[in-house]
Amino acid sequence: MKRKSGNMFRRAGFPLVVLGIFFVSGLFAEFLAPYRYDSVRFDLSYMPPVWPAFHSGRLQVPVMSVSDPVLHRFRHNPGQWVPVRFLCRGEGYRWMGVISSHTHLICVDPPGRLSFLGLDVFGRDLWSRLLYGIRFSFLLSFSAVSLSFFVGILAGLAAGTGSGWIDQLIMRIGEIFMAIPSLYLLMGIRAVFPPGLSTTEVTLIMTGALAFVGWAGLARVVRGVARSLRQEEFVLAARSIGVSWWGIWGRHILPNMSYYLLVALTISIPGFIVGEAGLSFLGLGVSEPHPSLGNILAESQSLPAMKAAPWLLLSGVVIVSIVIVFNLLGDRLRETGQTGKAR
Repeated sequence: MKRKSGNMFRRAGFPLVVLGIFFVSGLFAEFLAPYRYDSVRFDLSYMPPVWPAFHSGRLQVPVMSVSDPVLHRFRHNPGQWVPVRFLCRGEGYRWMGVISSHTHLICVDPPGRLSFLGLDVFGRDLWSRLLYGIRFSFLLSFSAVSLSFFVGILAGLAAGTGSGWIDQLIMRIGEIFMAIPSLYLLMGIRAVFPPGLSTTEVTLIMTGALAFVGWAGLARVVRGVARSLRQEEFVLAARSIGVSWWGIWGRHILPNMSYYLLVALTISIPGFIVGEAGLSFLGLGVSEPHPSLGNILAESQSLPAMKAAPWLLLSGVVIVSIVIVFNLLGDRLRETGQTGKAR
């Protein structure tokens, strides 16, 4: 068992490391981000990326000012540099809304401003907002996937091992959900609720809506696997000695489909991330100033914004990267499972 687990980790090592970096970066966004997601500098709208550099023997950033406010052009103020500090006191925050602190990994004093990935129209740091947006997208997707998997697995097992009318009822309901395009169904669910809701309320609605949409496909596959396993000798033997279906689900059926569920998990999470991003991009998700990968990308949808600040498209690059890495992880896990079965 140790060899199998170790082999699985080695094959899935690179995608797991990349996803771990994304997750940890989002989880500790307040500490890693030099600014809060709503920290504005209206005088530095669309300022391009400015990286620290060694000046006079110290790591410093130049002080920037606007040279052309119409074309959003900036210049370095001659002789004005601000030193970079590490593990320093900066803007106050509450980590995960619980622990209060002022400590940041990196910061500079005004009038200097760090800008690893540039600023948006309100002068908010894109690097900081991306970190907060990654955390929101990950936590929302994990919550939605957990709820969706619970409902989908339970429905699939009930349909696969239950009587005929239970199977027919669950599968027909699932087919109705699968027949409706998921984006339109998500938009319809979101439109039921009034505008002006708080971020917490919108998050709960989006979590429920994504889970509501995603359970049917999983339930259909789980049902097929359960129907094939219910005829196996170990299941028939367990039934003959009076083991309930609940016990058979936990001891025999679920362990025999664990690899599939793990691969399905790696495929479902990026789907939910894209679904959340799509809703936020359309203005139906979390609203400003709270960041998500979708509403950050929405800021760059106009041609003038893309011309003035093409770095705003980096949120789309982050979304695509997460989806690719999750799919790569699923492929690695599936290959490992097939290799294990062949042996």
